[in-house]
Amino acid sequence: MMYCNRDYDVLFNRGGTSSTYTSGKSKFTEHAADLILKRASSFVLYHMYDTHRPQCPLLNNVNAKGYNTIERIVKETFPLCNINKIHQVHAPQMYGMYMLRKEEMNLTFGQSVQEKLLFHVTTESRALESLDSGLDWRRTRRSKFGCGVSFSDDIDYANYYADNSSAEDTRVIMICCVMVGNTYVIPKQKFARNQISAGSLLVVPPGLADTTVSHNGHVHVKYNDYEFYPLYLVYYQRRCEQMTKSKYFFANRRPQPDQQLVSLLGAMSISNYRL
Repeated sequence: MMYCNRDYDVLFNRGGTSSTYTSGKSKFTEHAADLILKRASSFVLYHMYDTHRPQCPLLNNVNAKGYNTIERIVKETFPLCNINKIHQVHAPQMYGMYMLRKEEMNLTFGQSVQEKLLFHVTTESRALESLDSGLDWRRTRRSKFGCGVSFSDDIDYANYYADNSSAEDTRVIMICCVMVGNTYVIPKQKFARNQISAGSLLVVPPGLADTTVSHNGHVHVKYNDYEFYPLYLVYYQRRCEQMTKSKYFFANRRPQPDQQLVSLLGAMSISNYRL
């Protein structure tokens, strides 16, 4: 990643535990809630040690420090993103399952398990739905690097290759912590027209791998639930110039018009655009 280590460390603070959060939920959920609050304490508006505060909502506004840090991270790889708002996600049960899965992977792989900060772009409705049911790999429309949920360290890439079949113009960058144990690298291929990529046939990664990775290391595909958790949601509006000025648009230019992009721009009512 290109953003500075200080930004990464603040955003990606693993945090510790606290005994001040009380609710009627299980000890498991309480402990997970403590961990989330500790992790996000410097970025959110509420004070995590205030025992009189009401139960924390699912989505919370971030403070100026949080907004500026996250905006800086987003702009590093997606400068054309005009952010509407940013929410911190507080989903204790989901985070608790994530932490349990992390312990399982540590037992399986030892200290080789890494926690990466990666990005997934989707519509607002699907992002909010995923907070209840998780990200659904069955909605994946592109599977060049495997038939799972794709994450990237480049938001421009994640935006350009996101599912554009929906008419929703509000997009969400899901800033996620993603666990990576054993990886399988999808080899680089020179594609002929209509050729199927090696990754498109991978429903599960081979061997003991839990993650498939693009040959350049920019894309990670996950296949198991609870191996990723959305820390923050960044909302923005989809605009045509985000596609036409993307470095991936020029890298993928062909002599013939990109019909998918033409259809997308048509759906966005961009009548004056010509390829």
